[in-house]
Amino acid sequence: MATEPGAGSGSRRPSLKDVAARAGVSRASASRVLGGYGYSSQDVVDRVMAAVRELGYEPDRVARTMRSGKSGVIGFVCADISDAFFSGAMRGICDVALREGAQVIVMNTDDKPGQERDATRVLLSHKVDGVIITPVSVREPAHIDAITGAGVPVVSLDRQLSDIGIDSVVADNEAATERAIHHLIGLGHRRIAFLGSVQREEPPVLRVGKVRANVVGPSRPSLDRARGYLRALTAAGLPVERELIAFAPHDAPDGRLEAVAGVLAAEPRPSALFTADSYMTRSAFSLLSERGIAIPGEMSLIGFDDLEWTTLVRPRISVVVQSAYDMGRAAADQLFAQIARPDATGTDATGTGAGRGDRTVVPTRFIERESAGAAP
Repeated sequence: MATEPGAGSGSRRPSLKDVAARAGVSRASASRVLGGYGYSSQDVVDRVMAAVRELGYEPDRVARTMRSGKSGVIGFVCADISDAFFSGAMRGICDVALREGAQVIVMNTDDKPGQERDATRVLLSHKVDGVIITPVSVREPAHIDAITGAGVPVVSLDRQLSDIGIDSVVADNEAATERAIHHLIGLGHRRIAFLGSVQREEPPVLRVGKVRANVVGPSRPSLDRARGYLRALTAAGLPVERELIAFAPHDAPDGRLEAVAGVLAAEPRPSALFTADSYMTRSAFSLLSERGIAIPGEMSLIGFDDLEWTTLVRPRISVVVQSAYDMGRAAADQLFAQIARPDATGTDATGTGAGRGDRTVVPTRFIERESAGAAP
């Protein structure tokens, strides 16, 4: 009795020739479909992919790398894979990679420069075709320079690097925050506090002038959101008060609670809080609950990021929502577009892996729940 290629535990590994025979196409046609180059009709693509599934065919990645110069692998370097934002972004990246026939190596940095350095070394040693990264530092992106210097395409996710020629995908942080603050102003609030998390090594500087105020520091989400807060206050003719603006290291729970306590100690006390990330939202809600400050009767609260717990507590928390999944997909689409450029390296005219500095802004939306009400 004849044995199908790939059938049975002792059978030989199915080959490209087997796939072509099963699909009823030439070996060259099957190779074009699996290699992702040249033109193939949809009928041929469907037949070849059906044959791949039926036979359990797995391409020889080493051979493919030698032929094409591409490994079929990309890297994702993120700050904290346990964070809901990054796990959502990873899902989007993996879905695009699956579509492109690529695999993803995920590296976690805990937002530490040393771990980022090690992650980039590992990815370069695996000859990845490109890297999506949430950089630890946007002021000193030395590890990103090492990647682009090797001719490997890079896309920055969540933190903007477009001013140094790196394609970036970010949420519309400033505009989203401005809309949320205007919502609170429309409810009658005039003293609105801002709370954000930042990296310990790169504290922001608040500058308050006679005409306008600004937050100076690296382009990180919390700082971009702070600028939206300042812009909303200025547009409404409200004063910017230093005592109502606080930042704390993202990895310091006690520091976040101290930041919340600090703005609550202001006289007169603010009537609303805007928290620029899920960590700070949790800290603010916890301290308000502990002190018996009624939400929204005595204090309104709007957060950033729609985590599951924000709908389980009472009152449910009004939030600005960014789609981590859509951001991950957008970053992966940008990366594969770089990889597919005609020079076949994803490099620009300088011979590096830097892109054109394109900036993709993914829209957010505001979900109004019960935590924001009329000013007392």
